[in-house]
Amino acid sequence: MKKYLFILAVLALVVMISGCTTTSTINTKNFSTSGMSFQYPDTWNVSSQVTNNSTQIMVASSEFISSNATKGSMVLILKIPKSGDNNMSQTRQELMTQAQQSGQNATNATINIAGVTASDISYTGKDTTGNNTYGRLIDFEKNDSLYLLLFASGGGADINAAKPYFDVIVKSFKVE
Repeated sequence: MKKYLFILAVLALVVMISGCTTTSTINTKNFSTSGMSFQYPDTWNVSSQVTNNSTQIMVASSEFISSNATKGSMVLILKIPKSGDNNMSQTRQELMTQAQQSGQNATNATINIAGVTASDISYTGKDTTGNNTYGRLIDFEKNDSLYLLLFASGGGADINAAKPYFDVIVKSFKVE
């Protein structure tokens, strides 16, 4: 029994040390428009379109842009006025149902973002050519607006490499 405890203690120490020695950082740039601000990977491109009542922002990897959106990772951020027609609970349920019916692994959780609790749905699966795909939808309401952050990666892109880039945006996302 003592032998197993010693082995477990050594394994725990190795995991803690290896976690502490990782110094992976992602260089970022700042973006701000329409009362929203966030950081994004400096190797990615950002574009936005602001109309009278809504804002659309796209943040995309160079791989996504160079492949004409067939491979890579991207984030689409929407800010629209809250109205009675915006029923995100129904949209969330439809997304979960479609993901599960198509055999994708879907999760439904909540996350704290921009000072509020938001819905956080993610899924992984395969596209029609067998490539791994990843999607994530974060949505919340604040200041009479509805915010949607859609993260997507696919077409043979390295999904696990994209997730830390997505996290940069999520962790830094702010709303005035």
